[in-house]
Amino acid sequence: MNTNDLEAFGDMWAQAHEIYGKSPEPRVVYMVFQSLIAFSLADIERALSRHITNPDTGQFPPKPADIVRLLQGSSQSASGEAWAKVDHAIRCVGNYRSVVFDDPKIHAAIERLGGWLKVSMTDDKEYPFLRNNFQKLYQGFTVQPPESFPRKLIGTCEHENSQHSGFRRGRAQDEPVMIGNAEKARLVYQGGGDLGITHIHQPGTQEYLESAIDSGVKKLGGLH
Repeated sequence: MNTNDLEAFGDMWAQAHEIYGKSPEPRVVYMVFQSLIAFSLADIERALSRHITNPDTGQFPPKPADIVRLLQGSSQSASGEAWAKVDHAIRCVGNYRSVVFDDPKIHAAIERLGGWLKVSMTDDKEYPFLRNNFQKLYQGFTVQPPESFPRKLIGTCEHENSQHSGFRRGRAQDEPVMIGNAEKARLVYQGGGDLGITHIHQPGTQEYLESAIDSGVKKLGGLH
């Protein structure tokens, strides 16, 4: 949604609460609107309908958390799905290539765990702890979204190339691998920052990634 949707959202939210004999105040409606602004009106309308007809929770007026849970699942289930995506990338892509996931919360969690190189090279003994720590971080970011996250997660080749001006590992045309939905991965890259705990400076990185993402959307179509 955007600010132009406030009136339509207010009408929809009020109508849903009328079923329960409630009439939310405008200031409350605005707070709810801000908390759900990341979703579309159509998605929220569907979630409200599902909540109202839910035999377990439908007897209570809907709250923002109810809508988020219906649209995204619980933070626990969401973190499990996110880890499955990370685990797939570790096993199928590995540590050599740079990656761009389609979820900024994944980037933020991996950054705080030490970066893609460290995460993707974790040994079998430490792997269960890595999974648990990732899921805890991701669940936290589901409740409180990260204020910043890296636009990409750097792999071994790009890391080592950034340290040397001569020999470069890999091929110049190698593209960072997009994990998941290619278009969402592009948005993560565009919304991410250059600085972070695991940021490594490399001249020309931004221009390279922009062209790689563009061609990657066309060629790779994302790794699902």
